[in-house]
Parts: sequence; C-alpha cells; structure tokens
Amino acid sequence: MATQKTTTETNTSWSFIKKFGFRFFFTFFPSYLIIELVIRIIKNANGPDSAITQALNSIVIWVAENIFYIQHELTFGPNGSGDTTANYINLFLYLNISFLIAIIWSILDHKRPHYNKMNLYLRTFIRYYLASLMFSYGFSKVFTLQFHQLSLFDLIKTYGNSSPMGLMWNFMEYSDLYTRFSGYAEVFAGLLLLFRRTTLFGAIAIIGVMGNVFMMNLSYDIPVKILSGLLTFMGFFLLYPDLQRLLNFLILNKATTQKEFLEYTQKPILKKVFLGFKVLIIFFFLFNNAYGSYTMLQHRHNQAKTAAHYGIYEIIDFVKNQDTIPPLTTDSKRWKRIIMDNTYGGIQKMNEKIVYCKVEKDSSSSAITLKSHQDTFSYTLKQHQKDSLYHFETILDTGDTLKISAKKKTPKDFLIINRGFHWINEYPFNR
Repeated sequence: MATQKTTTETNTSWSFIKKFGFRFFFTFFPSYLIIELVIRIIKNANGPDSAITQALNSIVIWVAENIFYIQHELTFGPNGSGDTTANYINLFLYLNISFLIAIIWSILDHKRPHYNKMNLYLRTFIRYYLASLMFSYGFSKVFTLQFHQLSLFDLIKTYGNSSPMGLMWNFMEYSDLYTRFSGYAEVFAGLLLLFRRTTLFGAIAIIGVMGNVFMMNLSYDIPVKILSGLLTFMGFFLLYPDLQRLLNFLILNKATTQKEFLEYTQKPILKKVFLGFKVLIIFFFLFNNAYGSYTMLQHRHNQAKTAAHYGIYEIIDFVKNQDTIPPLTTDSKRWKRIIMDNTYGGIQKMNEKIVYCKVEKDSSSSAITLKSHQDTFSYTLKQHQKDSLYHFETILDTGDTLKISAKKKTPKDFLIINRGFHWINEYPFNR
C-alpha cells in the first residue's frame, strides 16, 4: 500500500455535520445499549406486576396510544422476540431523545473543534460490545448449542406446515459443519475488533457476518431484526472513518494515507493499567463464552443420551375396545404416530395435529408413560417387540382399552439424514 503523509486527527477541526453526527451516536449507542439493559434488569428483579415495571411500561403504552394510535395490547417481558411493538417504540424513543440531546449539545458546545478523544472512547465501547456479542453468538454455534440437531418432530413436519423461521432453523440444524463455520466467522470478527490495528478488518467482517444474519432475519421472519440490524450498522460506524482510504486502495487505485492511532493516555503507569485491564477483559470474554458453551454442551449430551424407546412409531393397527379403527385422515381421535424424542414426546393424530407430552420410562419394566404438560391425560403403554413391529397396550382415561401395532423409524431412515456428503456427484441428487 502506497503511503503519503501520516494523517493527524488531533488538530483537525470537524465539520458541523460530523460533530452533530458524533453527538447523536455518542448519546444513542450507550443509552440504547446500556440503559435498556439496566431497565430490563430492573424489570426482571422487580417482576412484571411491580409498580416500577408498570411505570416504565406506561411510558411506552402512552407513546403507542397517543403518537402511533395503537389500540391493541402491547407485549412486554422476555418471550424470545426482540421485535415486539414495544421494542420498536423503545427504539423510536431512544432515537428521538438522542436527536434532541444532539441539538441541545450542538447549541451549548458549538465552539468545540472536534471530539477526537471522546470518539476514541465511543469506538472502543462499540468494539468491545460487538466483540462480546460475537463471542456469545459465535461460541454457541461453534459448540452447536444454538442450532443443535433436527428433532424427530422436525423430520415428520412438512415444508408446507413449517413457519419461515422454523424452516431456517431446520436448515441450520441439519449441518453441524455449516453451523460451526458461521460460528467461527463470528468469533473471528470479534477477535479482530479487540485490537485497533485490525478494527478496519473486523468492521468489514462484522458487516459481512451480521449483514447476512440481518438479511436472514428479514427473509425468514426471525424476530431479531432490530438487534441484528443495529449490530450491522455498528460495523458501518466503525468502518466509516476509513471508508475513503478503503475506496482509494481497493477501487480508485490511488495512494492512501497511513492511519494514526490516538493514545488513550500519555502516562506510562496508566498505559500499563489499561493494558492489564484489556488482557483481563479479553481473557474473560474468551474463557466465559468458550468454557461456558462447552459445559452447556456436555450437560446437554448427558441429558440427551438416546433412550431405547427413542424413535418415531408409525401406527399400522389401532384397536380400541376390540374394534379396529381405520386410518381416515379426517379422524381427529385415531393416532397416526407416537413420537418419543430424547427429552419429550408427542402423539400425532390422523388430522396431523400433534399433542406434545412428557415421556417417562419405568426402569423396572418395559412400560412407557406419556403425560400431557397440562396433566390432562396420562397413558402408561405396556410394550413388547415381535419381529419388526412394536406392540403397545394401555387403558385410556375413559376406561377404553387400546392396542397398537407400529413400525419404528429413526432419523437414519429419512433421506435427509442418510443421504450424507459426497465429494463426487455424477448427477444432481435433488429430491
């Protein structure tokens, strides 16, 4: 890379637009990320019915009713979605409050030529915030915690009955290789952000990795659009100061300048303190996420040791009180399948509806008990195997006797599992 005179940011005055933009982002990023986290902690600590929680929620409700004229009841609290109406209203509030503060700040501090030192601290905050999330998300994929494996219920579900999010989740769960690859990409991006000399490379990696996640969230209706979009934008924020240098080098074929890195402090003792603190933070990020994900994986493996009853039981004969019930697709009572996964099970009816339940194995006998999560039923199935068929007998809550003959299927009986990987394909195998 050709170089000219080193750029010196220290004595360069900023334009009004640049100063106003800095004031806005200096207000928005910490307030949205830190204050919102503190509010969630307060709500969780006090409970959803506490006075402080209700007071905080009332602000959002007032904005929803009086500014956006929203009439439906808002959803609060952690429920797996980061894209609720309340989340968007919170984002709206932080954006507008930050804009208002930036205006007031610009009036009161209009003579200041630049914010080089404060910008250094803001960029450091964003770098480490992004790195911490990349390690959290990345290691959960490296150890296949986020996308674990296809369940037995996934294998019997049709594409047409899949939600867009469920389809994408199954896509990731199918391949541990691709899941780990995406996880390593996130961890690599996080590592690059820990050092200022590699921040530009890290910002490009963040834009690529999180931009892809953001597009998947948009395309498959995954409710993490706000967060993934914000993380992608943070990558652009870190990239922006070097954008002209990047364009000169990669596209315009022009000489570029060497970047100067401002010092956090001139005092040698503080430099050593900052360096030690940085080492501790990096160690904490890596150890906490890597070791934590590993121990969670071990715990999951211990919980999910495949039991003897694990499988999908395709029902052939369904005999109720000595009467054989035909397999009519309109029958909402006759069973079609019994699914016994590692941690839970289900009974699928002929109309495709699945009733999920808990599976308990009697260690002293061959009996298996299926219990509904709402305790509306409990079936103890006495089972025995003869040739390739499994036979179950039970007495229903109504007093009716039930005898079932079924053929067992495991994941290896499905094409998506047994097809495997092939370096050589003489013909496309697209089914």
